[in-house]
Amino acid sequence: MIRNNKKFNRRVFFLLSFLFVSLGLFAQKITVKGVVNDATGEPVIGANVIIKGTSVGTITDFDGNFTLNANAKDVLVVSFIGYKNAEVKVKPNMVITLRDDTQLLDDVVVIGYGAVKKKELTGAVAQVKSEELTKINTSDLGNALQGMVSGVSVTAESGAPGASSNILIRGVTSVSGGNTPLYVVDGVPQEGDPRISPNEVETIDILKDAASCAIYGTRGAAGVILITTKKGSAGAMKVTFDGSFGVKKIVSNDFLMNASEQNYFEIIRNRALKPDLLDDQVILDLYKVPGYFHNNTNLLDQIFIDNAINQNYSLNLSGGGNGLNYSVMMGYFNQGGSIINSGFDRFNTRVNLNYTKGKFSMRGSVGLSVEDTDYSPSGIIVQSIKYYPSQPYIAQDQSFETAGGEEQNRIGYVLQTFFSKDNLRTSNSFANLNAKYTVIKGLDLSAQVSMNESHGVRNQFRPYKEIINQNTGKLISKPEDSYALARSINRNSITWNFGAQYQNTFNKHKITAYAGVTGEEYNFEGFYARKEGVLNNDIEVINGTSINPEAGSDGNYTNKLLGTIARLQYDWKSRYLLSMSMRADASSRFAKENRWGFFPSASVAWNISDEPFFKPLTKVVNNFKLRGSYGTTGNQNFSPYSFYSTVSPGYDYTTGTGSGEYLGLGTTQVKYANPDVKWETSEQYNLGLDLAFLNNKVTLTAEYYSTRKRDMLFPVTLPGSTGSASQLTMNVGNMVNSGYELAAQYRSHIGKFYYNLSGTFSTNTNKITRINGDGTRISAYKWGLVSGAQDVFQVTYIAEGYEAGAFFLYPTDGIINSSEKLAAYQKINPSAKMGDLIYKDTDKDGKITDNDRVYCGSGLPKYEIGFIMQFNYMGFDLYTNFYSALGHEIMNGSRATAFGYGRHKDLVAMYSPVNTDSPIPTYRGDLKSHPNYHADTDLWLEDGSYLRLKNITLGYTLPKSITTKWHLNKFRVYIAAQNLFTLTKYSGYDPEIGGNISTRGMDMGNYPSFTTYSAGINLSF
Repeated sequence: MIRNNKKFNRRVFFLLSFLFVSLGLFAQKITVKGVVNDATGEPVIGANVIIKGTSVGTITDFDGNFTLNANAKDVLVVSFIGYKNAEVKVKPNMVITLRDDTQLLDDVVVIGYGAVKKKELTGAVAQVKSEELTKINTSDLGNALQGMVSGVSVTAESGAPGASSNILIRGVTSVSGGNTPLYVVDGVPQEGDPRISPNEVETIDILKDAASCAIYGTRGAAGVILITTKKGSAGAMKVTFDGSFGVKKIVSNDFLMNASEQNYFEIIRNRALKPDLLDDQVILDLYKVPGYFHNNTNLLDQIFIDNAINQNYSLNLSGGGNGLNYSVMMGYFNQGGSIINSGFDRFNTRVNLNYTKGKFSMRGSVGLSVEDTDYSPSGIIVQSIKYYPSQPYIAQDQSFETAGGEEQNRIGYVLQTFFSKDNLRTSNSFANLNAKYTVIKGLDLSAQVSMNESHGVRNQFRPYKEIINQNTGKLISKPEDSYALARSINRNSITWNFGAQYQNTFNKHKITAYAGVTGEEYNFEGFYARKEGVLNNDIEVINGTSINPEAGSDGNYTNKLLGTIARLQYDWKSRYLLSMSMRADASSRFAKENRWGFFPSASVAWNISDEPFFKPLTKVVNNFKLRGSYGTTGNQNFSPYSFYSTVSPGYDYTTGTGSGEYLGLGTTQVKYANPDVKWETSEQYNLGLDLAFLNNKVTLTAEYYSTRKRDMLFPVTLPGSTGSASQLTMNVGNMVNSGYELAAQYRSHIGKFYYNLSGTFSTNTNKITRINGDGTRISAYKWGLVSGAQDVFQVTYIAEGYEAGAFFLYPTDGIINSSEKLAAYQKINPSAKMGDLIYKDTDKDGKITDNDRVYCGSGLPKYEIGFIMQFNYMGFDLYTNFYSALGHEIMNGSRATAFGYGRHKDLVAMYSPVNTDSPIPTYRGDLKSHPNYHADTDLWLEDGSYLRLKNITLGYTLPKSITTKWHLNKFRVYIAAQNLFTLTKYSGYDPEIGGNISTRGMDMGNYPSFTTYSAGINLSF
């Protein structure tokens, strides 16, 4: 396909060259000189001046002047950000005035199965253009969107290379189902995040209110992100190249004890455990391995990598003629990991073709992306925290000695993670074809079909490392601790839609009607093979292992959707606007009796500024529009086949008698299913206001929404009398979301100094209003904050009257540091001692139980703020992007691990008989053996609010006097920094803690984000 396209490009190039030469023999060439000003008479610097239908052009200098050779009959197209394009017939001497762009009214916004001008918009839709997205050097679209759109909460899943973002549009959508928005790329619905490269994107339109999302029915509950990729336009080939190179800098956060501090701590720890033992009688674990006396290891220094490299390059070729336009995009992104054994590479390419002839038009696109991701060893930060400073640095080919006990466990866990490798290589390919035919004026028939194919291979390898008991000389490491695992993942989908649209205008009335039918099918197939006992660490495949083979399928499924759509839009003089839609969907995720869902919506808008009575105010208020909407959407993002009861093999039994007894292969039903499971349904009301002031220099959009979610799917634990300890998925929950959104922009200039200030503000209130109807509190994440003892480490819950994933913790009240406190607390805990942590008996029943937990906030921010500043002066440009999340909490699992396993620096100052003023509880064993440092208390709760300079870029565009000599349209160089600084009270590495609803706000040794410094160039010719 690419080879044929290159041949076509050559033919087009030679044909256009021949035509241009022939026309040049007859056309009269003149030298055009001119100046471009704005409405106030100030020169516009860097405006594009191009001969219409060609790529021949220039840009204005610092005084707004330009010079260009053109034919006498040519037309110039003059453009600059913030102004309307001007088309002017050439003259020898020209003065061209650009008018402010009434962007609020004239921009076209994609709304799903159609597009409208902003002035005609009735729903809550926000648009972000490519020039804003590409200012952030990232592999993930979500990261680029953070803080740019009010009502869209974006949190990095982690700082790992290639990691995606968690995106919530107007709050939590589902507790047990998915919260990922529906992505639609060039009209094609996707299954999850399409992981499209930002360099391929022209615009992103985000549908926020239910009335806008209802057109997508079953999949619109979490909001919709419509992605339009770059298209070609008529004219000679245009080439653009963007490239950047950068490094990541590690920010130190040293909170672990060194060897001297650790030894001192071990002594005072033994005083607490054995108060009758003298210090010189204490035998440290260090003494058992004399070589450890020389060590002072901080394993975090080994796992973090400073100056990891980032690279990002993209190339775009576009042009066309004779009704056929093309765009070819290619990109390469490389992100080195800041933690060992991690990294990310992506190559992507996309070819878009648009063809129009008479009443017929067609769009087609094909593309391929290949991603190679190395994941950091699971739990490596937590395991490194536990590692003693007296233990040796980790080397690739060494064997390890241990004296046994706790020290042996810690070195074993570290070795299991430190050398582990985990690689996923994924290739994604797609083809999309869209055709439209105008039957009669105003009536269009359309059809679209798309296919996607994704194949991934994931290889995990844990080498065998020898651990020897130095006292006996025996090998104590087990072959089962090493393994090789291979997993194959295949996804494919086919989607199609057929539709008809009729549009007619009569007597200032405009009607647009659309009807269509859609179909989607998604398939997943996977299998895995695993084998333990690595024979040679250099052979990282399954055949290099020896014991315990295992293989199986990997959650295969097929999911089908069928939908019918109807929409009617009406406006009178673009003043009064109405939109109504209905979608009926059927999903194979439900039993036949509950398969269909119906999702209506309606929205209205009033352009008050178009009313005659408003004319006296238009010099100050250029635009004033009110909007209101109501809509319903459905959610079917839960596990396939949940309505089927299944049986599982592996439950073998003996049968027969005497010598005829044998083992029979058995299966049994291990869990129940709910055949009555049905749609989660969301109902949302939205009120919106759009304003523009001072000749559109100031724009303002405000929204209020209220969402009711009913029949939410919750896991309900079955009683033991059923014979199953599993959970049953049932529609037993209700939830509400409400919030305010504000987006504002101010742009102007002072002479040649141009500036643009924009900001967003969002607030969301989430509350669970019903679970089972009995006030149940359900653990949201059973594995807890710190791995190893889930029963005492669970911190997030789903509870009536609180937000999803709220923290319910044991409140504490300092430590026992007086005889009076000791006597009082021993009534609750008779084994309590001086220096122990005091748990509050909140229900006053004389004991500490699960009922004493109290609500302590959540990881969901109450407020989110984005603020962007852009400045341009004499070819220089400065861009800054600030983001702030406020009013949420973080459970610091890394800190809990450091204290709970006796490694935090502050433990040297813990309470002891000679340090009675200390507020730090006495360490009496790890967090599993003594409650002083359990992970489910408010000791680890911290304020998660932060303000971050997400991006700052300083660039310079060379003047045309230089670029013209180099045959370039544009040459820009820049330097940039991402995550340059963060203001926060949080003591961990990074206050931006992602994860799903069950783990939001839980820092469990998450991969942190660090500062990236980069430099780059932008070229076009």
